[in-house]
Amino acid sequence: MSVSVYLEDSGIAERLVESRREQAQEALGRLWSGELDFTGWVKLPDRINEKSLSEIEECAKKIREDSDFLIVLGVGGSYMGAKAVIELLGERASGTKVLFAGYNFSARYVNEIFDEIEGKDISLCVISKSGSTTETLSAFGIFRKYMLDKYGREETAKRTYAITERRSNYLYDLAVEDGFTVLDIPLDIGGRYSVLTPVGLLPIAVSGIDIRELTRGAADLADPEKFRGDALDYAITRQLMYSFGKRIEVFEFFDPYAAFFGEWLKQLFGESEGKEGKGLFPTSLMFSRDLHSMGQFLQQGAPSFFETFVLAENTLQDVLVPQEAGGIFAGKTIQQINRCAEDGVYAAHVKAGVPALKITVDSFSPENVGELIYFFETQCAVSALLSGVDPFDQPGVEAYKAEMKANIKAL
Repeated sequence: MSVSVYLEDSGIAERLVESRREQAQEALGRLWSGELDFTGWVKLPDRINEKSLSEIEECAKKIREDSDFLIVLGVGGSYMGAKAVIELLGERASGTKVLFAGYNFSARYVNEIFDEIEGKDISLCVISKSGSTTETLSAFGIFRKYMLDKYGREETAKRTYAITERRSNYLYDLAVEDGFTVLDIPLDIGGRYSVLTPVGLLPIAVSGIDIRELTRGAADLADPEKFRGDALDYAITRQLMYSFGKRIEVFEFFDPYAAFFGEWLKQLFGESEGKEGKGLFPTSLMFSRDLHSMGQFLQQGAPSFFETFVLAENTLQDVLVPQEAGGIFAGKTIQQINRCAEDGVYAAHVKAGVPALKITVDSFSPENVGELIYFFETQCAVSALLSGVDPFDQPGVEAYKAEMKANIKAL
């Protein structure tokens, strides 16, 4: 496992963590047994075969050849994982820019996309597990009309990719009728755990990132033996924090390109654990920027939270601060200064009595990010099971959707 977890400054006694390891292993066993619904992601890395990867790569190759932009329409797990990976790893020189829409009801946002794609060739990827997501399908209607006017029905179909469950629903039936390319979301995988399915892999591949390296990293960790011993201590520690009165977990990054990875973590943990009056509230901060707005609270505010630092030990780029800058920064590199910030913030907060956890990888490479994704998915599911809730349903989400659709119908 290239992911390392440091819990010595959590404030949780080792004996308490040890006392729950057997229970955590039982939860892991339930994930691997298949007895729970929507656990297809657990063995997914071993199910991603050459045929599946080649199909996604061929679609991505065609999109890069004929399109300046790929517009991805999806909300929640239908876009957050892909956007997180693309921002963290950076779009390669693929020639096609990936844009995300269909996750809000902002007319200004839609119009700005129209301004950006004016005179350019586009392809459309519409993602909805149910095939009926309100935000996604309303945006799909808008952009599909734009494409029909620009390309006509036949060419629009060739440039449209639908990712949904392969069974009758509005999106799937339309895709079959019009001849869109259909990539399916496995029925046994929920949206927030779907980043390593075509939901995430197609946009990621279009951006030029090597999806084989990404999935290889996840496959390296997709083995219950890799989580033996103390490898589930992060999940255990989270639940112990909750039992001792902590209600907020603050994920903290020192790389601005990791900010949206924090957004993905917020959905993963929030939607998996926030049920039955339980659950840690997940939030995320990007340093050093947010130290100038939230640093005071973290240091001396209400002790309702703990911090989880997510860090890369090495970076692929650096910049030297010239001698002309003067002062203590002259002759240092940006990454050296950033490392001083990481160590300094961590030390200051620990000295102030703030519980701090640290999760690191060697670097944010595709393979390491794939491993990090699988690591957090497993820890999240085990943590939820330890708290006594189902990690894979979202009854609260369904409740607001019903109210929203009723209001729309009443217009």
